[in-house]
Amino acid sequence: MTPDDAAPLDDAETRMLDAMLASDVDALDALIAEELVFTLPDGSSTGKQADLEAHRTGATRFERLDVQERNSHREGDSGTTETRVQAVVLWQGARIESALTYRRTWRLIDGRWQVVAGSAMPTSGASAADVRPPGRA
Repeated sequence: MTPDDAAPLDDAETRMLDAMLASDVDALDALIAEELVFTLPDGSSTGKQADLEAHRTGATRFERLDVQERNSHREGDSGTTETRVQAVVLWQGARIESALTYRRTWRLIDGRWQVVAGSAMPTSGASAADVRPPGRA
C-alpha cells in the first residue's frame, strides 16, 4: 500500500482529536460507531453513549492533546490508527496529565470512517495510576 492509502484514516483521526478537544458531540457522534467498545487507561471500558454524555455534560474535557507520533494502516474498508499524545484532561474536576497512546480500529460505515473499537493506554514509561480518574480503582 502507498502512504496515500491511509490518508483518509489520518484525516479521520485528526477530526477525532479535534472533536475531543472541542467536546464537539455532533462530530464525535459521526465518528463513533454505535457498537464502540473503548478501553480506558484504568482498564475499564465504555461505549458510545457514555462517551458522548461525558463530553456533553463536561465530565470529560480535554485541555490538550499534543500529537507526538501517529501510525495508520488501511486494509480495504477497515484500518487502524495509533497516536501517541501528551494529554491534559479534566475528568470530573480532576486535572490529569499523561502521555497516552490511542489505538483505534476504524471501519468504513455508510461512506464514512467510524471507530468500532479502541483504547487509551499509558505510553511506555507512564503507569495506569498516573492516568487513573479519581474514584476508580
